[in-house]
Amino acid sequence: MSHFYLSHVRRVDEEWVAAFFRDLSVAVGARIGRPPETLGSRGDPYTLDVPLDSLSRSTVLVALLSPRYFSQSYCVAEWNYFQQRLDVHWSRTGRRADAVIPVVWEPDPDHPPAVTSPISPLHVPSQAYQRDGVLHLLRLKARYQDEYGEVLDALARRIAAAREELPEMHGFRTTTGAGVRPGAREGRRAIDFVMASMSRQELPADRQARHFYGDRALDWSPYAPEDKGALASLVTDVATALDFAPDVLALDDTAVDRVGADPDRLVVLLVDAWVARIREKQRLFSAVDGRPGRSTTVLEPRSEDDTESAAQAAELDDAVDRMLPLLRHSFAEYQRWSLPDSERFTSALRKALIRLQNDAMKSVEAERAPAAPATGLAPFPLLGRRSS
Repeated sequence: MSHFYLSHVRRVDEEWVAAFFRDLSVAVGARIGRPPETLGSRGDPYTLDVPLDSLSRSTVLVALLSPRYFSQSYCVAEWNYFQQRLDVHWSRTGRRADAVIPVVWEPDPDHPPAVTSPISPLHVPSQAYQRDGVLHLLRLKARYQDEYGEVLDALARRIAAAREELPEMHGFRTTTGAGVRPGAREGRRAIDFVMASMSRQELPADRQARHFYGDRALDWSPYAPEDKGALASLVTDVATALDFAPDVLALDDTAVDRVGADPDRLVVLLVDAWVARIREKQRLFSAVDGRPGRSTTVLEPRSEDDTESAAQAAELDDAVDRMLPLLRHSFAEYQRWSLPDSERFTSALRKALIRLQNDAMKSVEAERAPAAPATGLAPFPLLGRRSS
């Protein structure tokens, strides 16, 4: 018997999932005195196959929950396999087994998990975990080393404590070829990041902090001025991790023409408040602001280390208000303005992308089937003894 099976959305965050799997195996091995390589298993990240042999040999299912988890047929099959094992075990023994551990890999702000007995989600005191999930802790491991260690320790403790041998489910059938597949249109939605910034040559005369800029607008790096283009890389990584197909553009006439031209193409406007001082940029902003819609959103990085921006905060806010009155009003409540560091920017970006895709999908569904009732899997299917 292996001790745990790691269930997760495949072809997404693969590098991070592999690192978490290794760390968790080491943590469990330290508790039960077995080699880490003998303790865990997971599906092939590049196929849709459900490995029933690995599932049947596992004592615990560790489910890395993300907004797309229950839309993947193989994730649902893996969850249902353990659900049936739990039901049969209870009917035979009358005992509950702590054999399914939901872990927040990436939160869904629109659908917070509602867990029903006997499932108990992973509980740790870390507010960063509760707010942003394990992936956030892992990406920023240097900052969240202690919080990440708390998650591993709490999870390893529950896995090591699992002693019930669950029955195999002979004849269990999966639907590996059905449902939403990684790489399908719904999972690889195109998204444009339009970077509304400047090159060094375009800076207004009163902008002295030139080290945040480079030779191109795409070089703008508000949080890591020593690493030109870091913001473009960050948004690309986050979007790819959420299974988008990202493209990063500078704000120009070509980018403006693309905004709203294709309703299936999402747009995120990344705003440098200092561009409000540039007349040509004001014209471009006005064209974008006139057609926000459900497929467009906006974020404004403004580093807390940028003392020049802090000194002129009121003037910059007024300029952005005048330049983007519609977008500024529409998204004021989402805390997407004046984001002071890369951590809060990344958190806001993930939430914005999830909300953006959900809003766009709701809009399309309403147009195609306005009278259809909302159906689908609940975030956590009910576990326990089934009634007839």
